[in-house]
Parts: sequence; C-alpha cells; structure tokens
Amino acid sequence: MITNKPFIANNVTYPYIYWDGFFSELELNAIEDYCKNTESGELTNLGGLIHASEAKNNMRKSEGKFIYSDLDNQWMFDKLNMITTHVNNNFFNYELLGYDGIQYTEYNKKGDKYGWHIDMVLGDSDFKDSRSNSGGFIIPRKLSFSLILSDSTEFKGGDFEFDIGSIQQAEQTRGRVIAFPSYIKHQVTPIKSGVRKSIVWWVLGPKFK
Repeated sequence: MITNKPFIANNVTYPYIYWDGFFSELELNAIEDYCKNTESGELTNLGGLIHASEAKNNMRKSEGKFIYSDLDNQWMFDKLNMITTHVNNNFFNYELLGYDGIQYTEYNKKGDKYGWHIDMVLGDSDFKDSRSNSGGFIIPRKLSFSLILSDSTEFKGGDFEFDIGSIQQAEQTRGRVIAFPSYIKHQVTPIKSGVRKSIVWWVLGPKFK
C-alpha cells in the first residue's frame, strides 16, 4: 500500500506548514474506508467527550473515533509516523516522545464545529492526567497534525482558521497535511453543508524550556 511517490509540494504559511502529495489517492481511499468501517469504535459525538467544558460551552460538535494500530492499518501508521518525523526534522526540530492519539473526525451535520481552542494542555509540573488509571502526569502536546480527507468542494463552511492576533485561514485540499505548534489557537467554523472528514493526531514532548 505504501508508495514511493515523492512529496509534491510543501510550504510554510505562518503559523502552520502544509504538505501535499504524501498520500496517493488509493491510500486516501483506503484510509477513509478503514476509518469508517473499523470495529475499533463507532462514530461518536465528540462534544464534551474529552472535556466537560466543551459540552457546557457548546464548543465542539462533531463525530469521530480514535484509531489504534493493528495488522490491517500498520501501513497507515507507518506513513503518519514518516510524515510526522519529516515535518518535525525539517521545520520545528522539537524534542518529541510519542503520540497522544490518532482520531478520525467527521463534521457531517449543519452547525458541526470546533470553536476556538488550543491543543496543548497547560498546567504545572505535577498536573495529573485524569484519563490515566494510574494517575500519571500529563505530557504536553507539542505538535498538532491534520490530514484533510475531503476536498474543499465537498463541503461549505468548516473553515480551518488560526488566530495569531489576526485570523488566518488554511486552504483545505484532499490529502493535504497541515501541521502547527499545539499552543496555536485554532478552530473549525460551523459546517453549512456537506461533510468535512479528517485524521488528526498530536505528538507529545517535554515542556518547552
């Protein structure tokens, strides 16, 4: 399934970078089929799933599932790891430790959105992770990635925006990988029609010094 097709295009558009052509159309179709049909989990409303305040504030309305590696999708994880390593080595050079999660997400109903937020969890050095049964400490997210599975012609609304004092909008094309530091404020605006599909993942590392 993995191809040797070279990367077609990359660019830096402050505050994010994007990369096109890393996944072939065949691979993108395989990723979509796997994520939709895998028994690892049903599509679930993600509003408030990660944090209760998101439900209280109506911040997030979408459906998705976490994807875990197995023999059937190992090629996909290998490619995600390849592009993650390449992007970090060439653009960010952060000290990284591993992944926080890989999630398939659909914004498939009118009004689905993810309001302004950052992906990095901020807290003191002994801030504990309530999701961990062992009471483990949170390791900060340092890099965030989105693999856009829908072409921009397949949905209206659903803009991917960054707030750096002014609003910057990332162009979304099928197969584009968008990467940015997890402390950058961003949002997906409400869907007006159609379906926006993506794979998102976060990479952990020691706190910035």
